[in-house]
Amino acid sequence: MENTTLFLIQSPYSQLDKLWADLCQMAQTDDSIVIMGDAALNIPQTILDRFSHLYCLSSEQSLLNAEIKAHVKIIEYTQFADLVLHFDRCVTLK
Repeated sequence: MENTTLFLIQSPYSQLDKLWADLCQMAQTDDSIVIMGDAALNIPQTILDRFSHLYCLSSEQSLLNAEIKAHVKIIEYTQFADLVLHFDRCVTLK
């Protein structure tokens, strides 16, 4: 994880299309992405296909579609805190 970036994705639903497009321009395929809030409501297939390190907080997993849950690792807040500590770079997209 030395050269990778952690992206925190949290955006109003109305701005998700732009946010996902911005993420694709900024992120590398081996970066990690934590999907939060409204972002969990609409995760495009292109994101699921391109990024393999996708996370969602357990408190927000009910926002995920059932078929998307297979692509996203559900984590608790303590795991989220541990994940953040592994990265030198963290980018928040809102």
